[in-house]
Amino acid sequence: MNENLYEMFNTVLQSEFSIIDAGSKKTIELGKDAKYGKMEAYSLFEGIIIAFMDINIDNIDNVFFEDKLPSRLLQINHCTKGRYSYAIGDDKTVYFGKGDLCVSIYDLTKTISDFPLGYYEGLEIFIDVDAANEHIRDLIPDLDLIELYESLEKSKGYRLLRSNEKIDHVIGELYCVDARIREPYFKIKCLELLLFVSISSESKTESLSLSKKQVDLIENVKNDLIDDLESKITIDELANRYGVSKTTLKNCFKEVYGKPIFKWRKEYKLDYACRMIEDGELTISEISKKVGYSSPSKFSHAFKDHIGCTPSEYRK
Repeated sequence: MNENLYEMFNTVLQSEFSIIDAGSKKTIELGKDAKYGKMEAYSLFEGIIIAFMDINIDNIDNVFFEDKLPSRLLQINHCTKGRYSYAIGDDKTVYFGKGDLCVSIYDLTKTISDFPLGYYEGLEIFIDVDAANEHIRDLIPDLDLIELYESLEKSKGYRLLRSNEKIDHVIGELYCVDARIREPYFKIKCLELLLFVSISSESKTESLSLSKKQVDLIENVKNDLIDDLESKITIDELANRYGVSKTTLKNCFKEVYGKPIFKWRKEYKLDYACRMIEDGELTISEISKKVGYSSPSKFSHAFKDHIGCTPSEYRK
């Protein structure tokens, strides 16, 4: 069932990929030997599949490209880890992160714009509204997927719901289901989610919609932050360098990466330190200096707070 939906991966994936068929579950491995991660997908109804995503991508262009599809396709995305972004129109990008829910029209939000943190976990429901609508209306007469699609089409092409208890209640249980009831449970929760989305308004905590210029600026700022991890750099320096206010800089950076600038940089340094420790070429003292710590003891304390063990323990 839904082979036409699985065929869309031929259109949107430019990396090598394989589909492993295991009965009701299909696993789409991205890249050779799942280099970029995988998606575990299940057909729920005619025209509807759900995919659980676990993706690690440094460069989105290596894996996905944007193309139109012949079907009228809705996507419902829920994020559990990382960040995700959509391109909206010609000059806007919207970002969402952990706990957020977004329903969108594929062709108006194009496809995946970016995973700003390089990784992403969550679920995505793909809905071919013309194929699915009649069947869903037989189950729930008041639920019209075409009407939902057209209402989004008349607005911005998406509806973003920020993390809240209602979303957690509707979706949270989908991630841990006893295999014996998995398929019927997914179907029940999918119908509940569609009903929830159909009556939900966009969150009052409206996200920033960033222009291409702002996105490019933040990309440049990120590169400045990681080019020389030993250097000290301030918000004032960055704001002056790019001719923006400190408030704009901080707000735009947090919208893209989900964290304040220096919290993000600190975590980046410590994650980079992990990779250097794994390489085994430098001493702990040398690594601490390379990531900007004035002493190995300060580095060890920060490392343990972030990773859960000391650098020396991590090396063992």
